[in-house]
Amino acid sequence: MTQNAGQSYQLPDGLHLAQALDRAEAPDAPAADIARSMCLLLAATVRDILTDHDHNATGLELLFSLANSTVNASGSYWTGDGTRREFAGTEDTYHLNGWAHSLDETNRDTWASLCEVLGENGHTVRYRLDLTRAAAL
Repeated sequence: MTQNAGQSYQLPDGLHLAQALDRAEAPDAPAADIARSMCLLLAATVRDILTDHDHNATGLELLFSLANSTVNASGSYWTGDGTRREFAGTEDTYHLNGWAHSLDETNRDTWASLCEVLGENGHTVRYRLDLTRAAAL
């Protein structure tokens, strides 16, 4: 596991992350494996986006569409002291959504178990992904 100063969670090395992606992309990958791998990769992507910044990221906001059962990153994250922040650029959210779009209704039991439900408006359910738990996968 590697950890940089100012980070709130540790991640496996690059080889382990690559293996997680390989497992998720296998043609017969179980839905739970896909969800676990994508949550791990979301945690790694948050770390990569915030590298060289003074941060303490602990949560990532995910939006689950009830209409089409898709997940998107909102562009918000939380620090260890509970402060909600926004990523600097829209390209950051784009990179996060590369992994978030693999989360859906078919693997919701797995990824939602790593989240806190923040609210629902009849169209979207807001979740806070626990990055520490996701990184431990």
